[in-house]
Amino acid sequence: MATATALKAPHLQPSDWIRAGIARLASDGIESVRVELLARDLRVSKGSFYWHFRDREDLLSKILGHWETCERDRLEPSGRTAASRWAWFVEQNSTEERVRLELAVRAWARKDEKVADCVAAADREKTRFIADVLREIGFENAASESWAELVLLVWLGWLDRASRIANSESMRSSLGDLLSLVILAASGNPAPPIS
Repeated sequence: MATATALKAPHLQPSDWIRAGIARLASDGIESVRVELLARDLRVSKGSFYWHFRDREDLLSKILGHWETCERDRLEPSGRTAASRWAWFVEQNSTEERVRLELAVRAWARKDEKVADCVAAADREKTRFIADVLREIGFENAASESWAELVLLVWLGWLDRASRIANSESMRSSLGDLLSLVILAASGNPAPPIS
């Protein structure tokens, strides 16, 4: 069950409702992002919700917009080398909180075409980011795009596996190892077997 810091109703901002909605989404799925439950989490009356949003759909749209913004921000470590951008990508995409939210958004996307379009766009941006990193380390355009697609598929498979394994810390380190093996294989360097 999601929790949020108790705030007095006059001090609540739309961002408080959005954060509470994201917490609910990540912990219990899109069906749990309901006004009554969020008001209870925020310890306010249900009526205070309507100071900021027309209805639940308005809130869901804002949650999706917030997710899209965060997705773009995760791909913008400006002024970094290819290696540090790669490390940033792995770090940003392997935290327990990130995994829970990513899985919840992808489950939501299976039920809502607008969300599915946003997820597809975010996947294209991730693929572009990965391809850019690969080009920066010397891959040709076509190879960087093909390997970027493969890396994205590896990440999606890792997400699925992470959702079923209790020790998320070992899973987090395994993502970096696994993606590094993919990059080594792509560059033609011999890679040690995955243990």
